Amino acid sequence: MRVKKIQLSNFRNHTQSAIDFSNGINFISGANAQGKTSILEALSYVCLTRSFLKQADVTVVALGSESFTIDASIETERNSTRRVRVAYDNSDGKKYILDGNEIRKSADIIGLFPIVVLSPNDFVLTGGAPGERRMFVDIVLSQVSRSYLDELMEYKRALKQRNKILLDGKLTGNLDLDLLAAWTDALIGHGARLITKRAEFANEFQAPFSTAYSDLVERGEVPRLIYEPSFGLMNDGPSVAELFRLALSHLDKVERVRGATLAGPHRDDIGFALNGLPIREFASQGQRKTFLVALKIAEFHYIKSKLSETPAMLLDDVMTELDYSRATRTISAISTLGQAFITGTDMVNFDENFLETKEMKSHFVREGTMVYPLREVAPVRLASSEANENVRL
Repeated sequence: MRVKKIQLSNFRNHTQSAIDFSNGINFISGANAQGKTSILEALSYVCLTRSFLKQADVTVVALGSESFTIDASIETERNSTRRVRVAYDNSDGKKYILDGNEIRKSADIIGLFPIVVLSPNDFVLTGGAPGERRMFVDIVLSQVSRSYLDELMEYKRALKQRNKILLDGKLTGNLDLDLLAAWTDALIGHGARLITKRAEFANEFQAPFSTAYSDLVERGEVPRLIYEPSFGLMNDGPSVAELFRLALSHLDKVERVRGATLAGPHRDDIGFALNGLPIREFASQGQRKTFLVALKIAEFHYIKSKLSETPAMLLDDVMTELDYSRATRTISAISTLGQAFITGTDMVNFDENFLETKEMKSHFVREGTMVYPLREVAPVRLASSEANENVRL
């Protein structure tokens, strides 16, 4: 897919902004707090129905206004043009309108316009809490599989109900065993299917991940993504559902004391390793950053292989997190993928020999207003020997 244009009205500090995009790389630059990230956030609303910054809808309404609208024109792989409008009003909530028809369920949109987002917040993936890594896997799988998204929503519903029953039993001393058993069955059914799909994802994701990492480095480093469920799995023997039920049975007394479900997909983790060692303990900051960039490039290839649409890449102010060589290699790799949106406080300097596509467009933001034309910034030209030295990781 390719986002051809977008128009923002009362979105963050964009009172009225209309932007035409290139099919290749779109550099969006400007000083801090001028509205660069807001453009990517608006694209996230169009493609995911919500902000990738995990912000509530009301927080993105411009000061002094009670509503915002986002209008976008998207060209699909089949060369059809889709019209999207996202409208939010403080009193009426949010509406997502596709080609003139209101879409009432976000699940009907997820995966239709796939995107891959890399922002400074994503750097917690390599060392943060397990929930961040679970969310990474859930977002990828939800974009490529409606059945996974449905299972995830049903699992969360069952988990919420089961936790309520356990908590009520803890507070009142009267646990409804029949109701608990019914929601336990639902939890195990949906949870077992989630676990199976996550395990399959970990296996399938390894190949594009290894390739993406090797394209970014010149050393023999081997990255790995390891699925770590909250209870052990076996290749032979009991099924996932049986193992899940056994784990809950063992935790029965503890769950009643704590008033919460202590095993299942909501407590899984995804381990990241480099050369067989946990990245959070043994990798340098530079290796962690390269690992994350490779993870996102692999995400692009994985989604593209599963869908009929090519994802767009959204990179929000991440070039400042990378040294020159990593930034250069990242730009070089992304330039071959498709449409990309890259924000930064200044134009990124790089040797144009590393940029395989000539389809680029520069956008400059000042106080929520698009300013054209952007002053021309010549790319840094390096001698080949110097270039080769500087891009080695």
